[in-house]
Amino acid sequence: MKTLKHQITMLNGQIFRNTQYRRHYQQRLALIDSDTLTTSCRCQQRIDSLTRQIAADRCHIETLQARMIALIEGLADHRIQEILTRRYVNGESFDAIAAAMHFDVRWIYRLHQQGLRLLGPLEAA
Repeated sequence: MKTLKHQITMLNGQIFRNTQYRRHYQQRLALIDSDTLTTSCRCQQRIDSLTRQIAADRCHIETLQARMIALIEGLADHRIQEILTRRYVNGESFDAIAAAMHFDVRWIYRLHQQGLRLLGPLEAA
């Protein structure tokens, strides 16, 4: 579960960086004179490449999120499902989860660990 969340976080960072690079190349392309056709072609190719990479990364994120949700929904204990959903899908803190579920935060930690142990073999498959 943590591995999936880490991959999603890394891909979100990559999308952010590629979006910034694409914006840079778009600004650069706007400043290029029509005299330098090769430079403008290279910029446009780079913009197209970054756009494709961003779309592929977004698709990969959707796949990972769907896998994470499917793994969570496969658990029998609804309390653990709610904790893992709130933590990994919604990004809530353990304190916020404990307050929302009216549990002690230590109990949330225990149920969370239990959920991760249950998901360990499923996630590897």
